[in-house]
Amino acid sequence: MSTAPGLTLLTALQSLTDPRCRRGVRHPFAAVLALTFLGLLCRQTDFATIARWAKAHWEALRKPLGFTRRYAPHATTLTRVTARYSLAEFQNALCRWLAALLAQEPVRTAAVDGKASKQGHDADGDPLHVLNVFAHDARLCLAQWAVGDGKETEPEVLKAHLGELLAAYPSLRLLTGDALFCQRPLARLIVEAGRDYLFAIKDNQPDLLEAAQTAFADATPETADAGTREKKGAPW
Repeated sequence: MSTAPGLTLLTALQSLTDPRCRRGVRHPFAAVLALTFLGLLCRQTDFATIARWAKAHWEALRKPLGFTRRYAPHATTLTRVTARYSLAEFQNALCRWLAALLAQEPVRTAAVDGKASKQGHDADGDPLHVLNVFAHDARLCLAQWAVGDGKETEPEVLKAHLGELLAAYPSLRLLTGDALFCQRPLARLIVEAGRDYLFAIKDNQPDLLEAAQTAFADATPETADAGTREKKGAPW
């Protein structure tokens, strides 16, 4: 690519609306967001530790992120800025940045799976349960959405966001997942969108499992139109 990924991300963040009053502004809005984003990636879990981390690495961070002051922003500044920005705008900017990164090598396959967030917690202090869409070849998380308080399931969340996922990554052709996603309504929705799915089948769906076993009863490694890869030491 002609531009560095960090610069491309900063440019995408510059498209966000700055919610602050112009009076008293000391640091660029996009720079503060980029600093917070990088701090979280470096496992700094709160604004106080992000501020200390930024201060310790300020000479390396200041110019690339677009800061103009000689000192790093205070934790209070980080808190106030990130409390007011538009989450929807940030998600759209992040998707544009990821799409630019993947423009030369489009993502065609992604795995969907539920994850427990180590850094995000709900009002009770419990880790947030999210649905994660991960492109293994690119080693990138393409999207994630909160599953909720138990009233929603991971397949329902995927159905609700499938349209925006495919709109953000039109090259995406195949979604893979475990047996939880092996449901007719979700499979039908993916097929209607012109995409394919590869979901595991378990014995909690005995009729479907028997039909699959019967269909492939005479298959051999020579007739199979597929290959075998190693995943954590086990073939699949």
